Amino acid sequence: MTHRIGVIGSGSWGTALAIHLSHTGHDVRLWARDAALAADMSSSRQNRTYLPGVMLPAGLSPTANMGAALDGAQFVVIAVPSHGVRDVTRLARAHVPAACAIVSATKGLEEVSMLRMSQVIRQELPAAGDIVVVSGPSFASELARQLPTALVAAGDSAAIVASVMSHFRSPALRLYGSSD
Repeated sequence: MTHRIGVIGSGSWGTALAIHLSHTGHDVRLWARDAALAADMSSSRQNRTYLPGVMLPAGLSPTANMGAALDGAQFVVIAVPSHGVRDVTRLARAHVPAACAIVSATKGLEEVSMLRMSQVIRQELPAAGDIVVVSGPSFASELARQLPTALVAAGDSAAIVASVMSHFRSPALRLYGSSD
């Protein structure tokens, strides 16, 4: 089943996830903070800054417009550096569809508060749906090139974790569910 997925963050990991999700048949919108980067990705069909040489599939649309990136999204993936999660998530708040599942793909802790990224996201998106964290020993370039990759999908809701796993898995990506 095809879903619209908004990916926030056009660095190597966000771009790799967007490429992967597009390869699995989803309609993906990739938000870039830098409008020039979004324009270059649209015209060149690659992220020459973070994943040079990896072509963007036709189902992936780069944009610098947060509203366009998240409009109608069934899943929102947040893949920005940990130091920017709070500000970027706050910027996204007005555009995240109500009760939309959030997938946190950012590792680390917030420097001042020492909160996990999922906790920061919950504070900034109180009306959003369940949060699932994806992490693992993986490399963006390998996922983008459809090489074998494994991730853990963890969250409080077993049903939402299962849904993320179902929509994100592919022959190249294996996900393992966890409640931890």
